Amino acid sequence: MKGHVTLYILWTTALAFVPCHMHNHPWDERGESEKRLIEDLFDGYNPLIRPVVNTNDSLNIRFNLALSQIINVDEVNQVMKTNVWLQVYWYDYQLKWDPSQYGNIGSIRIKPDKVWVPDFVLFNNADGNFEVTYKSNCVLYADSEVHWIPPAIYHSSCSIDVRYFPFDEQTCEMKFGSWTHKGNALTYSFYMNRDKLDLVDYLKSGSWDIIDCPGKIVPYFDEISGEQKQQIVFHFVLRRKTLFYTVNLIIPCVLISFVTICVFALPADAGEKITLCISVLLALVVFLLLVSKILPPSLTIPLIAKYLLFTFIMNLIAIFSTVVIINRNYRTPKTHKMPNWVRVIFLRHLPKFLLMTRPDHEERWKKTMVSSSLVPEATIAPETRHINPSLPCDIFELAEVPRHRRPIDQGPTFKMTASSVSSTNNHPARSKRYMDCDLLGHQKGFSHRQKSEPQSSITTEDGADDNETWEMTPELRKTIDAVKFIYDHMKNEEEYETMLEDWKYVARVLDRLLLIIFLLVTLAGTAGILLNAPDILEYVDQDKIIKELVEYIASRGGSKK
Repeated sequence: MKGHVTLYILWTTALAFVPCHMHNHPWDERGESEKRLIEDLFDGYNPLIRPVVNTNDSLNIRFNLALSQIINVDEVNQVMKTNVWLQVYWYDYQLKWDPSQYGNIGSIRIKPDKVWVPDFVLFNNADGNFEVTYKSNCVLYADSEVHWIPPAIYHSSCSIDVRYFPFDEQTCEMKFGSWTHKGNALTYSFYMNRDKLDLVDYLKSGSWDIIDCPGKIVPYFDEISGEQKQQIVFHFVLRRKTLFYTVNLIIPCVLISFVTICVFALPADAGEKITLCISVLLALVVFLLLVSKILPPSLTIPLIAKYLLFTFIMNLIAIFSTVVIINRNYRTPKTHKMPNWVRVIFLRHLPKFLLMTRPDHEERWKKTMVSSSLVPEATIAPETRHINPSLPCDIFELAEVPRHRRPIDQGPTFKMTASSVSSTNNHPARSKRYMDCDLLGHQKGFSHRQKSEPQSSITTEDGADDNETWEMTPELRKTIDAVKFIYDHMKNEEEYETMLEDWKYVARVLDRLLLIIFLLVTLAGTAGILLNAPDILEYVDQDKIIKELVEYIASRGGSKK
């Protein structure tokens, strides 16, 4: 143990006699040279004085802007939030040295508060923070050139044009310049003539595509000082990426507008037409509220708002039309009489153009025309007339022939005399049917006898003498009256049901007609409104645009940070 202690003491004693320059590191030499350089450069240097030889001289500031990220574009507040790097270059004649005298040091880093820096601000700032986010070091070069590249997150005001939202293209500006220097104290130019944004380190946005990013130096007149000044203005030409809005806004709106058409495909008897219309109306109200929160107040109506308004109006018209159709569907012969023009248009002609058919439509139409006296009976084919083929004669017509009473003891009888037969001469068919009754009368409960008293004789085609009388028993008379009542009741019911079906068919024709009209109008409105945007069908290759801009910057000398 004592031996180790002795060796350590001898080693430290030997090192104490070694010259210092034999164990110094090269970095120590640079540190000494840099320390000496800084002391010499800033001996008597004043960072508050503009670095020009003569006070009236202009200092040229070379400027460029590197875009790192487009964080957000707030349409409601009309603010664009970006992450950028300011690239500011100038010459300070006081900060120049010979590298050979200071250990070949070509550049040093100095805090910005130690040297003069231009008071660059963003003129169209929207959050009150006009300065850069982080004041990075200034890089001083031996030829007196100073580079200052501070990062900054700016909120710049941007006028948003929502006319073609969500297929819109916005042009935002960032205006840079000196806040206090006036006149020709500072003049501006682009570093290496790079008059576009530097996108070497750009992170692509998920909401916007960069189309172009030109910059220009704009002179303007300061009304307060009465002097001419300059500003550096960069334009951001941005086009919105439509995938998010197409999936979450456009497609649902289009589908909702076409759901309105389905109202006319729903039967009126289902009782859900108005419910469907009101549901679609509520969905459109929700989308209108959503769009109103996204967009700022504007003098122009946005494209999507126009489409929603168009769909809203179409839905209101659909509700009104549905009420009219339901009203027609539930009309009855007891409350309404169908006009003749309605029959002709909606029961005869329109179904043919709308390719609508229903069973036995022609037979229904002919019967309706005969009953409504729109078509003479002679024009209807005989086989379509309503004749009961099961009866040998029309017993209802027989029941309507006047009765002749005999003496009371003989009971009520039905007599068919020459006068009753002659009443049928105007209708040969009916007269023939009465003669058939003469031949078959005994089978239908008639009693046939020859009258003894003389009467006028009328000979029929069958040679029968008109001095014959047929007697009808009371039971047969009651049976005929009952059958006639049942027949009349069933006939009235059939006519009633026919009228109900006609009104329902009119409602179905209106449904089909409005279905076609609304389909055509909705298709035309959708195409006319949405395709009105100028760049809706243009594809943006963001990678290609960024590559071209980077190559443009590289051709001008690249970026130097």
